[in-house]
Formats: sequence, structure tokens, C-alpha cells
Amino acid sequence: MLRRIFMAGAAGVLALAAGAARAQSSEPIIVGLTYDAAKQASYYSLLMRDGTLARINEINAAGGVLGRQIKVLTEDDENNPAVAAQKVEKLAAAGAVFIFEVGSSSTGLAASRVAEELKVPNGSSANVAEALTNPHKHWYFRISLRDSIATQGLIGFLKAKFKEPKLAVIRDATETGLVVSDNQIKFLEAAGFKYVAKEQISPGSVDVTAQALRIKAANPDVVLVTGGSLPDLANYVKAHARLGIKAPMVGNNLFATTSFPALAGEAADGFMFVDVVDTGRPDVSEADKKLVALHGDRAKNSTLMLVSYDFAGLVVDAIKRAGAADRAKIRDALEATSNYPSLVGRKGAGVSFSATSHDGVNNSAQVVIRLVKGGQYAGSVDY
Repeated sequence: MLRRIFMAGAAGVLALAAGAARAQSSEPIIVGLTYDAAKQASYYSLLMRDGTLARINEINAAGGVLGRQIKVLTEDDENNPAVAAQKVEKLAAAGAVFIFEVGSSSTGLAASRVAEELKVPNGSSANVAEALTNPHKHWYFRISLRDSIATQGLIGFLKAKFKEPKLAVIRDATETGLVVSDNQIKFLEAAGFKYVAKEQISPGSVDVTAQALRIKAANPDVVLVTGGSLPDLANYVKAHARLGIKAPMVGNNLFATTSFPALAGEAADGFMFVDVVDTGRPDVSEADKKLVALHGDRAKNSTLMLVSYDFAGLVVDAIKRAGAADRAKIRDALEATSNYPSLVGRKGAGVSFSATSHDGVNNSAQVVIRLVKGGQYAGSVDY
């Protein structure tokens, strides 16, 4: 009698456990996403958010991963590092197995530190700050151009096109702008380039005529327009054209933000910038068409949206290879990524990570110099 009761009880426990396992296996896999909804980084952060969500929605429509749907929990980091850190804690507590950080590099730095402590795999599709992966972080991954690689590509371009140009630099004084531009200035100086002028724009400044006049007086061969605040830097581009400064302008990959040609207008004609996506690639063009169908002209040739779409696919591929919605296994699967067929870089360049490098773009040969012409993006520059 006791044996029958025990067996019945054991069967009940097993049935409950099996039911719980079935319920758990049918529950969505949770990932998190932090972004800037309305502050200074929002003009590019929203593109990155929408590219990420577009790919996740596409994957869910095709059946999800591991037989489960993916649920994205989004949090506004308000372009504030302290808030970003709090949001990562919140997403980790909610069970996120990966956190996409698609705000500014400064908020990404704060977010990644917390994720590292909590042992949550995380990363960004487009944040460029060198300190995000140098020194190496165990839980952080990205496929964007880090500052040193972007600048190596820029150095190759400057030497090929202008030999030994005298440089001027104009940057914005936002936190991200200073982080990004400090690195670029340092790397170019280490490569032997000389600056004849260094100017700075206070955030929100409408008139940057004084800075443009000082740059004109310095007579540079090339003006580097770099930082993190597109509206402020677009104001310089307009002043540069208005004052008839002849030196060509070259920007960082911030200028892949699709609102730039509209912000700068005719003044942007001939503007060049460093990027990691060659929009002439057929596979890039195909992805671009999908995003334009979803988001209209703001998505057209938006490399920020394209790399975010691409990175989301890579992360889901890692979840599939991990075989479980387990943070440590997903981290290990990401690190084992080898020659993933990515949209970044020149044709034929895949993305790989390793135990010592979590940068998917680690070769300056993957850098693309893009051009603005006639009020729109006009392909890349040969050099």
C-alpha cells in the first residue's frame, strides 16, 4: 500500500516537472535593449534600436530560435551613464540572456561594466569607443569600428589621397564627442600627422562661425569633423561651406546617420566619412530594401540600422549554437563565432571573435570611406 502511494506520488511529481519543463520551453527567450529615446544620442540610437527589432521580429515570424519566440525588453537610458547602469541591472533581473546597448558610447561603457559584473553577455552594433573592448572584456561583443581600427583606415585614406596633409579638427564637447575625438586625435598624432587647428563646439551651439573662421585662417589641407553630436557638427559643416573653406571634410562614422544630409543641406555635398558598410554590396542592398519597406526613407542606406539588423542576427545565431537560453553558453557561442557571413566590411569579409578579441571588425581593410553627394549618400570612395 505504501509502495503504491509512493509510486503514485512520484509519478505526480514527475508529471508536474514535465509540465513545468514544457511550460518553460514554450516561454519566450528574453533579451534586453537599452537606447536613448529622446536625448542627444537619440537621432542615431533610434536607428540602431529599429534595426535590432526588425531582425528580431523577422526571426520570430520565421519561428524564433530553439522552438521559442524572442521577447525584447526595451529601456530608455536617457543618454545618462548612471541611468544606463541601472537599466542593465533591471534587465538582468528580468532574465535577459543578452543585452543590446544601442545608445551612446559613454552610456555603453557604463552599461557594459555592470553587465560584466553580473555576467550577462552584452554588446553593441555601432559604439566605437576604444575602452569598450580595450582592455578586453569577457562578456562584451561588438561588430562596429572601434576607434583605433577606424583611424587606421582613415590614415590609409589620408596618405593615399593627400600624402602628408595638415589637419584641422572640429569636435563637439558632449561626453561621447570627447571620448571619440580624443582617441582619433591621439591615433593620428601617433601616426605623424600634424594639426594646425583644434576647435570645439559647446553642445547646443547654433552659431559656430568663430570656430570656422579660425580653421579657415589656419589653412588646413583636410578638416576632420568628429564627435558624437550630429546637430552640432552639422552646424559646422554649414559654416564651413558658407565661409568658402576649400579644405575637404572627413567625418567619423557618426555621419552614417541618415538625417545628416537633411541637417547639413547643400553644405554636405562632397563630405566624406569613415564607415564599416559598403552599400554597393548586393547582400547589403537586399537588407536595405527590407528596412526601407519597414521604416521608409529614414532607413535608406542607414548603416547604423544595417549593422544593428546584422548584429541581432549574429546574436540569435549564437543562441541557436549555444543550444539553450543560458548566459554562459551564449557567451561561449559568441566567442566561438568564426567567419559569420556579416553585412559589415568589404565583400567577403566575415565576422569572427576569439578568446582574446571580441571585436568583429579588427582589420583596417574592412574600413569604407563613404561620400555624400546631391543631398544623399552616394556610395564609397576608391583609394
